[in-house]
Amino acid sequence: MLLARDFREIARDALRGRWGLAVITGLVASLLGASISVNNGNGVGTVSGGSNADAVTDVSYANIQTSVNQIIHSDWFQSILPFLMGLIIVMVAWALISLVLGGAVTLGYAQFNLNLVDENDPQFGDLFSHIRRLWEGFCMQFFQGMLIFLWSLLFVIPGIIASYRYAMTPYILAENMDLSVMEAISESKRLMKGNKLRLFFMELSFLGWQILCVLTLGIASLWVGPYMEAAKAAFYREISENRYSQPKVEPESSEGTIWTTD
Repeated sequence: MLLARDFREIARDALRGRWGLAVITGLVASLLGASISVNNGNGVGTVSGGSNADAVTDVSYANIQTSVNQIIHSDWFQSILPFLMGLIIVMVAWALISLVLGGAVTLGYAQFNLNLVDENDPQFGDLFSHIRRLWEGFCMQFFQGMLIFLWSLLFVIPGIIASYRYAMTPYILAENMDLSVMEAISESKRLMKGNKLRLFFMELSFLGWQILCVLTLGIASLWVGPYMEAAKAAFYREISENRYSQPKVEPESSEGTIWTTD
């Protein structure tokens, strides 16, 4: 059984001489909405009440409304308004493109990383190798997200466990085009049985690199991201025991055998 350091070593070996390709591919994948790892989080809100609080709220709201009206009608705001409108349109368009392409690009990015660790001539074009599977990719992200969300309703921990339970879905679906999305999700659940904690500790072993990403304002993530994804692809390859990539063994032929007698 391989350990976290073994997966990191496999990833480094696979990336040697291909860092530039991996960085560009990962960057484009993230821009197009690809997501292999599913992050979970929760927010906590507090509400306070009381007559004094209501009075303060009314005064604050009036002040804010006055300030906003002054800003809207100011000359400098009117001058940048076309730029802001254009920016909003670009952001909405980007969100729609990510929604449509994100799932298929996620499958392509999974394919790229599998080719990387398998030393199967990874190419930037792998990112779009599943672009015809837009609907499957969308359903994959939708059902993964929905299942993780439903488990998160119980509490944070079940949601985190669910994210690891279904983490291998993109790899399975990328290698098995005959499987449905729900079959791939079920197969991920089967593969991750007894392996969720292993994946957690493998990702935890990148904690130092993730701190470096924070210290460099995200710049280091251009390299740390591909490093982690390659390690995760190696993890999938190990737990699946190459089940989906074993070459077919051709039966031995008996033709050409010549029997001779003295």
